[in-house]
Amino acid sequence: MSSSKSRLKSGTMTVALLVGLGLALSACQVRPLYSTDTTTGQTLAAELSTIEIAPAKDRVEQEIRNHLIFAFTGGGSPSTPAYRLVMDVQNITNELDIESGTGLAKTTRVRLTATYKLIRLADNAIATTGSSFFTASFARSSQRFANDRAELDAQNRAAEQVANDIQLRLSAYLAAGT
Repeated sequence: MSSSKSRLKSGTMTVALLVGLGLALSACQVRPLYSTDTTTGQTLAAELSTIEIAPAKDRVEQEIRNHLIFAFTGGGSPSTPAYRLVMDVQNITNELDIESGTGLAKTTRVRLTATYKLIRLADNAIATTGSSFFTASFARSSQRFANDRAELDAQNRAAEQVANDIQLRLSAYLAAGT
């Protein structure tokens, strides 16, 4: 008798677990990021083109801004902005290896960290925030101009990667609506 009660109890628990799992999974949605519609019914490209990007404070931030403007609008400005993207970029340069004898750096690392806020213009509420970073390094030489140019190139590479990451994060936010 106890055996039949335990089977009944075990069967009931299994059914309850399966029903609970089914309900939990029914709330999940898997949608392609670049699908035809976002939660507002617009295409992702149309949603991204409504983002206005705040003016840059320095050259590296301008590089990130330029990449984002091109990614969002193809190079133009949004016709009717619904969002404003505000960024704060930190550019840190570290010299890694020191050459013996001269005391000069052999390798330098450039690290960009961008924190951003996407502000909904309708109510000035913060829609989403985030942070992105990338590190690029370069080898130093004895020529000053070559070092300056290599540092600019490293900053530009890092800025492009940070911009790509921010675009991906904002695309995911707009596609999901959360």
